[in-house]
Amino acid sequence: MAFYLLEGSLKYSKEVADCVYNCTTCASCEEICKPMSNMIVQMGGSALKTMLPRILSPLGAELEALQSVAIMEAMRADCVDLGLQPEPLKKTAESIEKNHNPYGEPHANRTKWAEGLDIPETADTVLFVGCSTAYRRQEIAKATVKILKRAGIKFAVLPDEWCCGSILLRNGNVDIAEKMIEHNVELLKEKKVKRLVTSCAEGYMGISKDWPQLAGELPFKVMHISELLAELISGRKIKFKKPVNLRVTYHDPCHLGREMDIYDEPRAVLKAIPGLELVEMYPTMHAAWCCGAGGGVKISNPDLALEIGAAKIPFIKETGATVLASACPFCKTHFIDVIDRAKEPIEVKDITELVAEAMGV
Repeated sequence: MAFYLLEGSLKYSKEVADCVYNCTTCASCEEICKPMSNMIVQMGGSALKTMLPRILSPLGAELEALQSVAIMEAMRADCVDLGLQPEPLKKTAESIEKNHNPYGEPHANRTKWAEGLDIPETADTVLFVGCSTAYRRQEIAKATVKILKRAGIKFAVLPDEWCCGSILLRNGNVDIAEKMIEHNVELLKEKKVKRLVTSCAEGYMGISKDWPQLAGELPFKVMHISELLAELISGRKIKFKKPVNLRVTYHDPCHLGREMDIYDEPRAVLKAIPGLELVEMYPTMHAAWCCGAGGGVKISNPDLALEIGAAKIPFIKETGATVLASACPFCKTHFIDVIDRAKEPIEVKDITELVAEAMGV
């Protein structure tokens, strides 16, 4: 479609826009179509697939696929310019421009969850909470704060944090995204932040990949909470007090796994929790199926998002797990909806909640 649009033999229309916006931007197509992809998996499984690019890159060799997601996002930007963006996504973008979050919530409520937790507003390390965690999954924010405090990490939360802009860029609203990113970068520079930690997979990808492209080199290190937790556990800064006797399977968020190559750290965290039995759900890691919510699909086509998510239920049940864990608040929200609709006895938890439970905080 992109080729014919570029060539001029196909014109944008509502039908084209509807098709373009049904992509979850999960990057599975790019993973499947990497050169020699299937052969590499058969030779050495996912571990070899993870290691090979790191080995080849210093030698000047790459295993890069067609950048399908970037092409899709470019077509969406065209759709925005032509007024063809689906109405629910248009309203989401308007909310972010007005309220600095996609949920239509007052910006003043962004840190309401933190009341009484005595979190400073200035520190070298800042917890970038993100919109989904701040407004919809406050339990993840609270668990993260309790873990970091008990581990002795000095950190801050900024009340004037705005949307990271990732959802805007995924859906073609580039101009508004640039405003969000510019504000956040200037705020963090002003606060002289040295390390930024986020618990959101999409936020982590957006900050790590998109911010430098639009705002230049960042003067701070960016970490996903799973990376920091793995580091704290290996450094014995986190002490577990009680077993969490659960059979758990892990869902790889697309924007954390395929996009950012973070597979080992969340698993290392879960394996370190006493009593917890981690069982892999197949397909897994690079081949993991999307939850269905990404790329704005949960907003523009909620039925399709639920249908994609429901396709993972047999994989989850096959593991015998009673808990589905993830490392993304948006994945958690969507899987709660998927599992409630299917009436399955599976609980959905973020890895931070399981760590906090084992720490007794």
